[in-house]
Amino acid sequence: MLRRALVAASRSSVLRRVATDVPITRNVAQRFVAGETLEQALAATRELNAKGLSVTLDHLGESVTEEAVARRSAEVYLEALGRIAEEGLDCSVSVKPTSLGLDVSVELCDELVGSVCAEAARCGTHVTIDMEGSDYTQATVDLVVRLREAGHDNVGCAVQTYLHRTPDDVRRLTGMGASLRICKGAYAEPDDIAYQDDDEVSDAYVRCAELVLTGETFGRFATHDHRIIGRIRNLARRLEVGPDRYEFQMLYGIREPLQLELLERGERCRVYVPFGDEWYPYFVRRLAERPANVVFFLRALTGRRA
Repeated sequence: MLRRALVAASRSSVLRRVATDVPITRNVAQRFVAGETLEQALAATRELNAKGLSVTLDHLGESVTEEAVARRSAEVYLEALGRIAEEGLDCSVSVKPTSLGLDVSVELCDELVGSVCAEAARCGTHVTIDMEGSDYTQATVDLVVRLREAGHDNVGCAVQTYLHRTPDDVRRLTGMGASLRICKGAYAEPDDIAYQDDDEVSDAYVRCAELVLTGETFGRFATHDHRIIGRIRNLARRLEVGPDRYEFQMLYGIREPLQLELLERGERCRVYVPFGDEWYPYFVRRLAERPANVVFFLRALTGRRA
């Protein structure tokens, strides 16, 4: 119930205006968002790289309905990629199709995402296409297929294991050579298309991870759940898959000690670093994912130490 309410709140323009005008909300959101500018995101990237952590930058924004806004977002990515190459940072990028024009037209989205993929290839890095709500799942998978068929070999996709359809998507995309980010899912979906029980979602996650590890593509396992991490590490050892074939991914500001612990154990770890002034929907979905995040927020609002 709480999760559904928070996901609904993430889509509310009224609540967005109220929240973004409250300084303490902006301050608390900084736990999960590196900043509103590219410079702030690059500063966070340098700090994480210095600790041995890889980074994926995500310019926040979604549900864009104006071509000019979508083009501006693409320009931010192109600038970010140029800086990544210039500074030699261990950093890739992640893009949401609706931030790059999918709700305007498929043709615009293909053009803009294609330009980001081409620049990323020139800079020697990777692009992950983010997965949004289930209304966009098929369109996102089709986008990745078109990009790879167009020769963008550096593009992969996020998939959400709470959706019943995801194993088929994993097989299709890995069959094309796409590297996948495996995550549980951050949207409230109905039970006819998505698992609702936490254990079922976790089991589905590990099944999808096994599909990736037994294939030929690089695995990107996005989770903060130490139990799932343990299951994947055991699975990789059983399948004799080394850490050069996969990495763990975590969100900026969440479970930082675990990120470093994984490095100490010889694993790869990448931090997903969001930035931009459209931080409200992302922030509220982070609250929806874990009750502990809500507690953190409420303590901050009341002035108590988190």
